[in-house]
Order: sequence, then C-alpha cells, then structure tokens
Amino acid sequence: MMDKRLVKISKTLSMLLRHHPEKLGLVLDQYGRTDWKTLVRRFNAHYQMHLDRQVLQAIMAQSTKKRFALEGTTIRAVYGHSVPVMPLTPATEPPQWLYHGTSHQAATVIAKEGLLPMNRDFVHLSEDVATARQVGARHDTHPVIYRIAARDAAKNGILFYPTSSRVWLVSELPARFLHHLTSYFRRP
Repeated sequence: MMDKRLVKISKTLSMLLRHHPEKLGLVLDQYGRTDWKTLVRRFNAHYQMHLDRQVLQAIMAQSTKKRFALEGTTIRAVYGHSVPVMPLTPATEPPQWLYHGTSHQAATVIAKEGLLPMNRDFVHLSEDVATARQVGARHDTHPVIYRIAARDAAKNGILFYPTSSRVWLVSELPARFLHHLTSYFRRP
C-alpha cells in the first residue's frame, strides 16, 4: 500500500494526465503520452513536491490500480481520461463476461440508456466482480454490479480495448448487453 505522500502525488498525476494537462502546460499526444522529464520538472516547480523517475516507479509498483505507464521517454495515464485520447492497444476480443459497478442512482439511467462514457472518453469495465464492486463503492456503499455480455457485444460490432491494468475500455454499451447481479442490486 502506498504511503500518503505517494497517494497525493498519484492523485495529482491522475488529474494532470487524465483531465487537465494544460494546468502545467503539458502537451499530450493522441494516446495521452507526454515527456516524463518535462512533467517532473513542471510538477516539482508548481507543486513544491519531490517527483522523479524513482517516485514514479514507486507509485506504479505500489498501486493496485496501475494508472500510469512509463514508456521510454514518455508517461501516460492508462485509462480514465476526460481529454480525448486514442486507446494504445488495438481492439481485442473480450472475455465472455466483464463487469461494471455503479450507484443505484446511475443504475436507473443505465438500465434504460446503457453504459455511456459521460464526461470521459470511454466506459471502464472490470474483469471481475470484486473490482467492479470496489469501483462502484466509490459512488454507493452498496453498488449495483452489472455483468456485461462482452463477447456477445463484440459479435455485434462493439469494440473493446484492453489495458495493462485489467480495465477494458468501450465507447458505449447498449442496455441489452447488461445484466444486473441481483445479489448486489438491492440495498440492505
């Protein structure tokens, strides 16, 4: 588990690389990559915190979410962007089932409209129920968990993009491919 200092740096990096690169004048390429040395220099000057390659590697090694990737001279957020980026990996056939955790409030809309990216580029799907539950618990103490008929959706033309952190990205998903898991659906 990361110490508080690394968590704070990680959250700040997430904000910068996913949502507001302009805050430090960072330029992201079409895949969301930027020069890691430029990021470090500007981060340290702006936030008065110590960031270097070793700190980046410690965050990446200690985080269970695997939010960042250092690739040669660049760094990128692996998923979660609200700024437009292209998936780095090609569309791939997904597993039979994927999962999505959400709040009861959002579930009423999702049941009608399907999964939409809202203020992000992609919908995030998990490979297992436990991860989906953890994600959904950020929004609701007893989240709704949807099981996604991912392979069926792919056969119907929906593109799925895997990430190195076991999160799958999809631009949107019609409701017909969603099945809520009743064991998590009702509030106690």
